[in-house]
Amino acid sequence: MLGISRVRTPANLKILVRKVRFDYLGAMGRQRYWHDNDPVKTHFFNALQALFPEGERFFMDAARDVRDEVGRDNLAPELREQIQQFIRQEAMHGREHDSWTQALVALGYPAMQAFDAGLKRDNKWARRNIAATTRLAMTAASEHFTASMAHLFIYHRPDLVEQAAEPFRQLLVYHALEEVEHKAVCFDLYQQADGSYWKRTATMAFVTVDLLLRLHNRMRYLLQQDGLWNAENRRATRQLLWGKQGVSASRKLDASGRVKVPVG
Repeated sequence: MLGISRVRTPANLKILVRKVRFDYLGAMGRQRYWHDNDPVKTHFFNALQALFPEGERFFMDAARDVRDEVGRDNLAPELREQIQQFIRQEAMHGREHDSWTQALVALGYPAMQAFDAGLKRDNKWARRNIAATTRLAMTAASEHFTASMAHLFIYHRPDLVEQAAEPFRQLLVYHALEEVEHKAVCFDLYQQADGSYWKRTATMAFVTVDLLLRLHNRMRYLLQQDGLWNAENRRATRQLLWGKQGVSASRKLDASGRVKVPVG
């Protein structure tokens, strides 16, 4: 029997499944560039969120498959419950991001559906050909990214959420909070399955490259479709991703929007 003492999530953590519904198409119809009236920021989030529906189904399948391979009786009761709540949260996220993507299709970005179909095919291939623990390692790596971004949005760069119009702001806050809640569940399950450190680090490298490529392709398409994939917006995209105040930075901003420099 596997040791159940290796569970890492705090014992008092409560993972709550929140039910939400938002009208994305109506909001986009009122304001196409709903993030600070900025097409680059808007399409960054449009592209990023489009990875979530099929990505989260991949995560759910990996968690279920490893849970069943390990055996429910070999898992601590609190971890079994956390896995179930993780799956329910991800299912709700997938539904909302499906609606968001369908709104983009209806607004005049038809290739978003083809991107989705390609990711669905990749997921089916992976489930047939990649071991469940490897897929769970990929999931734990992806959950690290989503939780890190959620932490950034909540604690370090709230402006990246606050400048979004409704209902996108509500969706981003809701999703970020739940990503922080369940951030360690798949890692804990991976540890219970005796997943190796080297597999986890290798899949982190793969997931990093894969995520960035898929994000870039979708973001470029959205801006191209609007006739805005020009030198100025390519530069703005690089700044948004990699600049001093970009999403890859962990610096806090003061009330004026300037980077706060830690003292001491």
